[in-house]
Amino acid sequence: MAAKKGCFSRLLKVFLVLLAVLIILLITLFFLATGAPVSYPVPKFDGGDTGVIAGVITRLARSLVDKEGRVVETAVLKLSRSEVQTLLNAEIAKSVRADTRALPYAVVWDAGRLQLHYSMPLSSGRAANVSVEVSPVVDEGDLTLIPGQGAIGKVPMPRAALNYAAKKLELMATGDDSTRTALSAFKRIEPGEDGTLLLMFDPRDVNTVIRILRSAGEPQSREELDRDADEDADKNSGEIEERIEKIEE
Repeated sequence: MAAKKGCFSRLLKVFLVLLAVLIILLITLFFLATGAPVSYPVPKFDGGDTGVIAGVITRLARSLVDKEGRVVETAVLKLSRSEVQTLLNAEIAKSVRADTRALPYAVVWDAGRLQLHYSMPLSSGRAANVSVEVSPVVDEGDLTLIPGQGAIGKVPMPRAALNYAAKKLELMATGDDSTRTALSAFKRIEPGEDGTLLLMFDPRDVNTVIRILRSAGEPQSREELDRDADEDADKNSGEIEERIEKIEE
């Protein structure tokens, strides 16, 4: 009987030690995965940024023809890292109230990937600060987000969680009418070299692409984009409109 009690006592001590270790690990994990809430400044979009978008639109003219002056089958527009970030900033700035000074999230374009940061407050006063990287690819209007790395605080996210997060983000993005409208104008969108982004579209859709870039975050239906783009072409102003006329002829 004494031997049984001694064995039970040793098992109980082992159990209590393991329980204490587990509690310590959970507490450590909690503090590694959480931290102080983070706020991000609202991206600025001013006259200089408008000039950047205007420059992108001007470059569209070069994408419509090859070196021999013939209209290409698929136009390719390469956006630099800063140009992609300017367009992202425009979308974010126009989606929040004018008096908003800080946001719990940020979207950064770097090395051909979207870096998504979100600070989710918890009842404890701390926050789960989530970071996820995805590479966007659009094929005939269909969006796919390829997950890269991700973390919750200092804890790396497992691959299954990253795949799940990417799918959720896809659904959130394509659930918005303005996003679906914009994506439908492109044959393909994919990251290029040196952090660039390649936009590929039918030259006959150039009016719509111009209107998407000019709107920079203003929600419009595809019909409105096409109609407004046709009105712009009818003004016959600038090099782009002249080349559009030649294509349509």
